[in-house]
Amino acid sequence: MINWNFPSNNYGQITGLNDAGIETFRGNPLDSLAREINQNSCDAKDNNNPGPVEVHFSLLNIPSIHFPKKAEFISILKSCREYWKDNIKTARFFDNALSIMELDQIPFLKISDYNTTGLTGASDGHRGGWHNLIKSVGSSDKDSQSGGSFGIGKHAPFVCSDLRTVFYGTKEAGSSEEAFQGVAKLVTHLTELGEPTQGTGYFGEVEKNKPIITSDDVYEVFRRSDVGTDIFIAGFNENSGWEEKVIKSVLENFFIAILNEKLVVKVGETTINANSLSGLIEKYTKNDPDCLSYHYYEAYTLSSRHHFLQNNFMNLGEVDLFVLPGKDLPKRIAMVRGTGMKIYDKGSFRTPFKFAGVMIARGEKLNDFLRKIEPPTHSAWEPDRHEDPEYAKGTIRKLYAWINEQVRSISITDSVEELDVDGLSQYLPDNFDASVEVDSKPPAQNGIEGEMTAPKDVEIETNHRRRKQTTFVGINEGAATYYETAAGLDDEEFSQVNEDSGAEGTNKGSGGEGNGTPGKNDNNDQKSFGEGSSSEGKNTTSTPSKNLRMIRSRIFCINPTSGTYKVSVQADADGEGYIGIKIIGEVGGEAASVQSVVVQQTGESVCLGKNGKIGPISFYKDKKCDLIVTLNDSLRCALEVAIHAN
Repeated sequence: MINWNFPSNNYGQITGLNDAGIETFRGNPLDSLAREINQNSCDAKDNNNPGPVEVHFSLLNIPSIHFPKKAEFISILKSCREYWKDNIKTARFFDNALSIMELDQIPFLKISDYNTTGLTGASDGHRGGWHNLIKSVGSSDKDSQSGGSFGIGKHAPFVCSDLRTVFYGTKEAGSSEEAFQGVAKLVTHLTELGEPTQGTGYFGEVEKNKPIITSDDVYEVFRRSDVGTDIFIAGFNENSGWEEKVIKSVLENFFIAILNEKLVVKVGETTINANSLSGLIEKYTKNDPDCLSYHYYEAYTLSSRHHFLQNNFMNLGEVDLFVLPGKDLPKRIAMVRGTGMKIYDKGSFRTPFKFAGVMIARGEKLNDFLRKIEPPTHSAWEPDRHEDPEYAKGTIRKLYAWINEQVRSISITDSVEELDVDGLSQYLPDNFDASVEVDSKPPAQNGIEGEMTAPKDVEIETNHRRRKQTTFVGINEGAATYYETAAGLDDEEFSQVNEDSGAEGTNKGSGGEGNGTPGKNDNNDQKSFGEGSSSEGKNTTSTPSKNLRMIRSRIFCINPTSGTYKVSVQADADGEGYIGIKIIGEVGGEAASVQSVVVQQTGESVCLGKNGKIGPISFYKDKKCDLIVTLNDSLRCALEVAIHAN
């Protein structure tokens, strides 16, 4: 017989609404949901399928008449309400639950995964993944490369249900059978016979609380025809801005797994994959002070970042570290395990410069060790959780010390920019010799985060270096030209026009502000952006131009193997124009050999002209233009983009 069944507690322990597993995730339910669901799906990857794991989140409004055994479930809710009528919090919960069941349509959040194995052992019901998910509490049989280890993550969906009820459907790889079952984590109440029940009940075959195997007994929306698993969260609160919260959580926690094409997530109509990742990170997290994935993405992908590799850390396996210095970066490192999920943001760095970084623990033994010291929320590494806390503390301390050592090894001159007081540089010599003597031995560490001893005296001589500006030669040289490189440490434009002066071509930050008068070039290495070519010893100015000007640009390497980059450009006015792209080296640059350019927003291909001229391209004042640029050569390099009027 198929029905709801809450087993008797045999007059034993009474269960209230405050379930410990559910309360673990109550602080940030949607973030916890996204982390746990995607982690579990990645753990269930079908290794016989070469594609990435896919997880889809979609909102369904299902007619209430199709809620499994609706009348019986309402009767159970009323019994719970009556049993706990003197508890205000519990009574209020069941009043709300009963009002939801009276709706014509009940909101469900459906979460489906693909390219996974599905849940094993559903037909048996007493072993395998199905048993661990439905009936097991506080246990897990996952290996070192998996994310979970406590068996508590399965509670996260219940936090998002105003009915505290979740339905599961699965189809196991290599099996033709489908399985469906519901779980309600409610409270102790009285049956029709007046006997008290346990707090957790099941929908399915009442005998032994087994799942439904025959698909004809399941409403069509709940049927699973493909290999994989469905989760239906009943009574989902769709007014919580859920899509944006889930998207942000995925971007913050799984950007490495997505970028490495291990995971694809679809939230509503938004698909998060390796190609869309950079644009979505910029849209959802760049301007959110609570999100750091934008900075971490740059640290992992930009060619200017520093890469450190430890092949065998403490005989536990490989560790990767990527660090990008920059004046506006958060001085944090994303600590990522082999699953591709970020565990937490490490801070407490004592360095004279700011940066962002990503550390990835790739070794199997290292992942097994780290998994054992994570709390149920997988948001920290806590050595006291290990069976040998002293060993765990020593290992984490050494890992932190290695990270600190690599960060400190980055030369200060690589990341600290010297500013020029207006007009002062013309009175100072340009040929200083710079020398910095620093003790290469790292300071002693005290404590896990690395307490440093007093630093030794350091002698520093300052070398004032001018910022060099260049002209993109050969493409509409009469146009005003602005650029930004992918290797830059900050977001400012490297050249600007002094609109108040009515002049172009005078270099800001190197010999005085542009004021309509040609400035003296002390070291003969500057070039103007005007119509005339630059000459030895002076800058050439030009009359004001009404051509398009670049006000913002950004360059990301999407795939170095294929030589694919994303170039985002915004002009100061509407109009058509052209761009040029150069590869930047130590002593200059050369026009990039471009294979194709596609406008990401429309999918249209852009014409490739002679001398590196790319376009025409339509620019809009209030919108950025995203271009997918593929080079003829497969390489990761620093690029420079210039915009030119039509």
